[in-house]
Amino acid sequence: MSRNARADGAHRVEEGPRYASGTGSICRADGDVAYVVALCGLPGMGHATLRRLLEAHPAQRRWAQVCAGTLAPAVLSRRGRVADAKARLERWREMALDVDPDDVLRRAAARGIASHVLGDATYPTVLTRESDAPVVCFTSGGGVLACSTPGARDGDDLGRVAIVGTRSATHYGAEVAAELGARLGDRGICIVSGLAAGIDAAAHEGALASGATPPLAVVGGGVDVVYPACNRRLWTRVSAAGTILSEAPPGGRPEPWRFPLRNRLVAAFSDLVVVVEAHRTGGAMHTVDAALARGVVVAAVPGSVRSPASEGTNALIADGSAVVRDVDDVMALLALARASRPPTRDLGWLKGAAQREGSATQGSLLAPPAAGGDLAADPRSGEQEAADGWTGGGTKGLDVVVLAALDERATSLETIVRRTGLGLGNAAVALERLVESGRIRRHAGAYERLARPIGLGSR
Repeated sequence: MSRNARADGAHRVEEGPRYASGTGSICRADGDVAYVVALCGLPGMGHATLRRLLEAHPAQRRWAQVCAGTLAPAVLSRRGRVADAKARLERWREMALDVDPDDVLRRAAARGIASHVLGDATYPTVLTRESDAPVVCFTSGGGVLACSTPGARDGDDLGRVAIVGTRSATHYGAEVAAELGARLGDRGICIVSGLAAGIDAAAHEGALASGATPPLAVVGGGVDVVYPACNRRLWTRVSAAGTILSEAPPGGRPEPWRFPLRNRLVAAFSDLVVVVEAHRTGGAMHTVDAALARGVVVAAVPGSVRSPASEGTNALIADGSAVVRDVDDVMALLALARASRPPTRDLGWLKGAAQREGSATQGSLLAPPAAGGDLAADPRSGEQEAADGWTGGGTKGLDVVVLAALDERATSLETIVRRTGLGLGNAAVALERLVESGRIRRHAGAYERLARPIGLGSR
């Protein structure tokens, strides 16, 4: 029988110590890694929900409560409907009774996937400075993750540069990204990106062509779920030479709400963010917002004023971002960034936004991935702790709530999250939809409500 046969909530689990991360903390107990990983793989288990579950009790106790059906619905959501929370808990209980946490951990390890729980020696020290650090992250690959060893300091490596941009890159943008990736790799700089199509892929191709420095890819789904499918060969090569990291569980679907969260980790790992090509909206701008909130320098490569793919980068330059023309520009900016950076970078992307005028923050073994890796994900899955209780429900309801939270002047993501009670993923995705629909606009990293939606009325 699996160990769940005795997980009826009656046995005692010794309370563990709290492990602090930035402004948050989780409760830890010896031997609870398997339970953390098992909890992470439950359907709809988002970053915020998992952290809330482990704030007061270690993972083994929470797993026992899930299996016994004794977990209080209020733990899942402070605002959601009780009926929805109860239905979700019942789905968890039915699935958990057939899962052996030890077996989940063994199967992940057998596939070369390492699990790193907050507080463990292998957990990336860079992430421990985040106020919303992942409770658990997963890695695969042949490289050594920078700053993952006990006592590691930022100065122990030459640096990490994120190269990000649009998925629909032009030939010019792809060439520039690949060249920067290769030449920075030659100089010992770790290239960080999201393994997406377009600029991300070109940057990693360049880093691999150099072969001098292992790259780091931070992905939105599980580290074993290739997305997009067109990057399958590149994914294999990055895994062989460097590290692939995610806070999604093994087999986790790359759902839309995961990507803004993924982008904050790209920024967190980086000493410098270089945007090669980007539209005015999209994932690259989420990374920019997250970087600005952390005090990470953002630079941009200038592009043609006639190219839509360069609208975002040219706007960043117009707003005062540093200009990158070649690898020497990047190295100079990196040296300045690392020389002026404070000893600890513990500003969370929400906390940091409130402290910077003009800047605001804005990417399972239990459920196998869909074939081919191309997924049409349900936008309501995942971080639903505040989503299901709002009037209107679903995507439309979230957009209405977020729109109502905006002031007439620019409003930061921190303020929007605080006013709505939404998770970071839901808020960021809703904002992106509103920007694309012309209801709001992004200005200097914050968001402004427009009196007349763009393209929907007379000029």
